[in-house]
Amino acid sequence: MLGPSLDEDDLIINQPNLKDAIMHFLLITWKLFFSMIPPVKTGGGWPAFFIALAMVGGITAIVGDVAELLGCTL
Repeated sequence: MLGPSLDEDDLIINQPNLKDAIMHFLLITWKLFFSMIPPVKTGGGWPAFFIALAMVGGITAIVGDVAELLGCTL
């Protein structure tokens, strides 16, 4: 979450810096993609496990294909 946060002692409020804001907006696609995983409390966690496993497998396949394409190109 992009916003002010408290330190460990709850005494100082830390404001987000420019790096935090840039990374938040660059990674918003991944955050939205993985928000499709259902909560762990539904179905004893099994639906969340299998959907997350399928998403990780799909991303691994995409990264493998892109790496192979880059290797052939170079």
